[in-house]
Amino acid sequence: MPRQIKESLTVSPYLLWFMIHGTQTGIAMLNFQSRNIKGAQQDSWLSLLLVGLSLHAVVWIIYAIMKHADGGDILHLHRQLFGKWLGDTMNLLFYGYMLLFIVYQIRSYMEVIHIWAFPTTPIWFVCLLILLTAVYIVTGGLRVITGICFFCVVIPTLLLISIYFPLQYAHWTNFLPLLNHTPLEYGQSAFHSLNLFYGVEFLLLLHPFIKHPEKSRKWAHIAVAHSTVLYLIVAIVTLAFFNVQQLEHTIWPTLILSKVARLPFIDRFDYVYVFNWFIVILPPVCMAMWAGTRILRQVTPLRSKPLVWFTCGMSFVIIAVLQGPKTIDKLDSVVTWAGLVLLYVYLPLLCLWVHIIQRYQNRRAAVEGG
Repeated sequence: MPRQIKESLTVSPYLLWFMIHGTQTGIAMLNFQSRNIKGAQQDSWLSLLLVGLSLHAVVWIIYAIMKHADGGDILHLHRQLFGKWLGDTMNLLFYGYMLLFIVYQIRSYMEVIHIWAFPTTPIWFVCLLILLTAVYIVTGGLRVITGICFFCVVIPTLLLISIYFPLQYAHWTNFLPLLNHTPLEYGQSAFHSLNLFYGVEFLLLLHPFIKHPEKSRKWAHIAVAHSTVLYLIVAIVTLAFFNVQQLEHTIWPTLILSKVARLPFIDRFDYVYVFNWFIVILPPVCMAMWAGTRILRQVTPLRSKPLVWFTCGMSFVIIAVLQGPKTIDKLDSVVTWAGLVLLYVYLPLLCLWVHIIQRYQNRRAAVEGG
């Protein structure tokens, strides 16, 4: 049976919608269109939809795995399956993924701030501001992080209203011809869409902190569906406004779309996006920092607070080393491959291994009982 968490530390099942969607809606939403068209071009929206649908299978796999975890999360499952030393090694690899997740979100947003708003501001200052804010939130506990995730759901959804302005200049012929690409090209676009949906893997650690986790399954699927619909709307509007050739030379398509909006009291609506995205990237950064701290808490005898600061310091050092715009493209590629291996290779294999062990134990129990 899963280890019981104090009720004061748990959250209601429906809040999983906000936590998963909040971690999925990060910095990639500002520039995924220019990468997503590599391969399927004007049909890239279909690849994005297929990736969103595949995430429902990943959610099913996660719940199938967690059902057999004695401690309720993947950290205890690793020890349960592989022993203390190998299990902790697997957990530390998972911690490395969390660090990579934090660095990717912050470093990419720092580039946006540097180009669009404050070109003379030192990059380390923006990094430090985000990390200190994240530390303050994480030390408040999971419930505080959940509250931040709620705002992340609300803000991007409200900003969708600004899509009305570029729709006035839509060229729907940009989608023609339809479905004229090879499966390999659709797969290439799907690969570049993957990092949009990263965040569902936090369920591997959140599972024991959910009241009645068996009732939270539908909310996890609703969160993935919400993210899929949101990205699909943005992708379709972008493809209707830009043609493929224009998108290939546009680095931040979502911000360019926001510049089309004209309001009597706001001349540069793109600044609203840029500064509001500080709030949007907080949930994935805070969730990854909380997850990394929890991993180290299980592996080491140290308390949580110094481990939060250790994760903050490690992130700051890594970000300080990553200088230059080309490093962001490399970082994006590394994050995409890491998430691909975790979600679509490791988790299915782990689910299969758990299923095999469970069947073996059931047969052995039947033989001994007979």
